[in-house]
Amino acid sequence: MTYDQIVQGLRDSTYELQNEGRLVRAGLKTEQDTAGIVERYAWLYSGETLEAVGEPVDEERKRVRAALMQGIIDRRTAAQQDRLSTFYANALAAVGDERVPFYTAQAELARDPDPRRREALGEGTAAVMAEAEPLHLELERTTGEVIAGFGMGDYTTFWSTLHEVDYGRLRDELVRVADAAAGRYRAWVEPRMEAAGRAFGDCPNWHQPFFRGLPEHDAAFPEERFEPAMRRTFDDIALELFSVATIHLDLEDRPAKNPRASVWVPEAGWEVHLLVRPSGGNADYAAFLHEAGHALHYGLTDMTIGWPLANVGRSMAYTELWSFLFERIGHDPAWIAEATGVSDAVAERIATDQAGVDLMLFVRYVAKLTAELELYAGDPLDAGRGQRVYAAATSARTGFLYDPRAWQFDRDTGYYSADYLRAWLAEAALDRRLREWFGERWWAAPEAGAWLREQWRRGSEPEAEELVDEAGGRPWSGDALLERLERRLPGGRLPQSVP
Repeated sequence: MTYDQIVQGLRDSTYELQNEGRLVRAGLKTEQDTAGIVERYAWLYSGETLEAVGEPVDEERKRVRAALMQGIIDRRTAAQQDRLSTFYANALAAVGDERVPFYTAQAELARDPDPRRREALGEGTAAVMAEAEPLHLELERTTGEVIAGFGMGDYTTFWSTLHEVDYGRLRDELVRVADAAAGRYRAWVEPRMEAAGRAFGDCPNWHQPFFRGLPEHDAAFPEERFEPAMRRTFDDIALELFSVATIHLDLEDRPAKNPRASVWVPEAGWEVHLLVRPSGGNADYAAFLHEAGHALHYGLTDMTIGWPLANVGRSMAYTELWSFLFERIGHDPAWIAEATGVSDAVAERIATDQAGVDLMLFVRYVAKLTAELELYAGDPLDAGRGQRVYAAATSARTGFLYDPRAWQFDRDTGYYSADYLRAWLAEAALDRRLREWFGERWWAAPEAGAWLREQWRRGSEPEAEELVDEAGGRPWSGDALLERLERRLPGGRLPQSVP
């Protein structure tokens, strides 16, 4: 087989797999069948094909080789992934006397104002996660076996090599930032825990989605202003998201639709799908802006750079940089005032709380990465140890009590948590540069939109830290993020208006 045939196989299989996953995620299909698709490409996802590509001689072939290794993992685990996805899509959570679809229960965690019911929803979803644990462990075992077969070291070494990241060094910088922001974090989150009838250190993590949604500000984000605000935002910066031919929007609410917003990319520069499950209020605006960053990055990619560099990133940090950048537009008090019509004073308060949510999530992901690194330093199949590591690391760092039964569900493969955290650092550095170049309201400057378009033409070729370096920032540094947190969040205990 030729190199071109291998690339075409990757292109075709990715197109099919992305659409299959999208249909299940969107609630348009109840049973996932990636295994059938992967088996049709058995010739592609094999050791023979990997050997045919050989050692990479340039960046494109490095990406192709990485995509093949990921595909080999996916082929070996496809049936297990299908069973797991189908299980959750059809699972019912016991909530008191009710039986609630698992993903519906998760969505309700973000909007139910009753703290006791949130805890009941959490208990119900945790029981479902515990029931799925054997499926998770089966998947984990197979993934480990495949990675070992590549001869590139253990799980952490493999992903560190593929993503070109020193996870230990990254963790140290992240912990430095989290420690420096600990006072601001507690000042913001503790009043919310108390409003839920819990103390810092004794608050079940099931309250976190509700805190994240900022329901006390929902009245400022009415449904009828949502689409006009978004259209104006993207028109002002000359990006016209709603009319980009390559981007397809799915904003409908369906019972089986996963509440986590997502973007699916059958082919960058050709077909991109943005999925959001509306739940009302501020969360709709934030989720849409986040996913719009992904959609624009992929939707405006120049296909002529070739499929590998257009579609295969070294990691996911680069694309998450763009989603974070656009979500943070919604944290700017000037944007809030213009988009919602609230007073400047109210907009400032909303922006402060959004910075609090941002810090809460950052701290959570630092804890998740810490737990993952510790998990894979030992036996990742030891369920008792894994539960203890997960619950201890996340609870100690965040002040929330994490349910150990979520130790498998609350983890994405390939150290995705690290990619998120790298994007946090890179986005703050890039945002600082955009404000220097185009002004504080860069998000309303067509010149900024033109600059962004030029970056997105490069597809997935650069890495997040490379872009920061090109822009004159400090890659791998959390200083810009700390500076923003110090500017947006007071250091003392914050007064709170609770729902």
